[in-house]
Amino acid sequence: MASRSALLILGLCLLANGISGRRLSQMEAMDQCAAPSNGAMKSLKADSTTAVWGYFYQGIEPAMVASSGDEIMVEMITHHAGDDYEKMIAGDPGVEDIYRWTPEEQTMAMRGAKGAGEGVHILTGPIYVCDAEPGDVLQIDILDLAPRKNPSTGKTYGSNAAAGWGYQFRAGFLDDDKREVITIYEVVEEDDEMYVVPDYAFRFAGGPTGYPGPTTPCATLNGSMPRTVAGENVEWSAEERIYSSTNVPCDDGNQTWAGYYYPGVITQHPTGTEDMSIKGKFKVPANLHIGNIGLSPAWDEAVNSIPPLPTGGNMDNKRVGAGSTLYLPVQVAGALLSMGDAHTAQGDSELDGTGVETSINGKFKLTLHKAGALPKFVANLTHPLIETPTEWVVQGYTYADFLNEIPEDPQNQIFALSSIDKAMVVAYNETRDWMMQSFDMTEDQAITAITIACDFGITQVVDGNFGVHALIPKKVFKMAE
Repeated sequence: MASRSALLILGLCLLANGISGRRLSQMEAMDQCAAPSNGAMKSLKADSTTAVWGYFYQGIEPAMVASSGDEIMVEMITHHAGDDYEKMIAGDPGVEDIYRWTPEEQTMAMRGAKGAGEGVHILTGPIYVCDAEPGDVLQIDILDLAPRKNPSTGKTYGSNAAAGWGYQFRAGFLDDDKREVITIYEVVEEDDEMYVVPDYAFRFAGGPTGYPGPTTPCATLNGSMPRTVAGENVEWSAEERIYSSTNVPCDDGNQTWAGYYYPGVITQHPTGTEDMSIKGKFKVPANLHIGNIGLSPAWDEAVNSIPPLPTGGNMDNKRVGAGSTLYLPVQVAGALLSMGDAHTAQGDSELDGTGVETSINGKFKLTLHKAGALPKFVANLTHPLIETPTEWVVQGYTYADFLNEIPEDPQNQIFALSSIDKAMVVAYNETRDWMMQSFDMTEDQAITAITIACDFGITQVVDGNFGVHALIPKKVFKMAE
């Protein structure tokens, strides 16, 4: 974990020197690439001009241009900041800008691939990587991650939402009282160690008070996707007001939300209904990581940010943290790297639906590996690969490439078709193939090595494309050298 002073410096650098204000045209990106930066330090601040809400799309103009060898600092804003406005939004200008939603204006009106919450994550980017082409591999070294402190309080808070997509809604509740419960955590430092501690909890809606849920101005009905490349106009419409398969009507200029149907709602609850009894029950060592980091897929439409992709995206693997390296296959020119959904803590499975969703600032180094000269361990790479100081992590999903494998309506069908059994098959096949390629093994040799040396784990069971990963210890191969 980085020292306290290093984390402070990281946060200050981003606040002072970040790029924001507008996106670059494709022509401007190409012009910048003509004079490569060759190892420069760049930073990208997060606000409504440098982020998208809930989707990947290859037709978005880049927020920044970077070259292989550059180090970049990127701000990532949590899509759950609305769970406590005073602690996670108020006083932070970039976050206030992203969440601004009044009767007159929704600063970021297109939320989700079709504008009605089909994707929830606030993703900073995309970052155009010079010379990146389909078939290349982008290496992303995660140099540092730091909790984003609210400038007005000097504190960082996060939210764990035990939401309707959590596995507890599949497994069942003891009293059959299905409920969405939000726990607000504070990030604290003690003796140069970082922890998350529960502050209080509350129900999103329902409960003994019969609270119907938070009320907002009516969400924008339609519009054009912001910041698309010149000459392209992508219209979106949410005229039916169907959000997460639920109709939420507009009455007298307001909508009342009985559940997490639409991202960015500012939650409220009746005064005095907070459950303070959780305070002091436990203290969890922080494990800062990025839940959603990926490249744009080669797909003609905007892609929901929730189901993970062969190009990365919403992996929710807690090992994507400082000191790790991520390798992603490039599918489109410029790679178009975006990131968000950062967590200060999460266990494997992300069982209740989220981690401790927290705004975080990160520092990264980019290295582009060209298709004609790929290192052996990323040759033929078709899935995300994570490298930690001690392990290789192969990431599998129910569908390795759901967009191309599900024949009809893949972005909706993936949520009904997810299976841990299928994810295990994909993770095994990818692990076997990767070990055969990387270590010159036969299939039988890979099978026995996997069985006696590797661990498989459930990455997540909440993202519409369930994840299973394999942990391959480096030392078993170093010992054989």
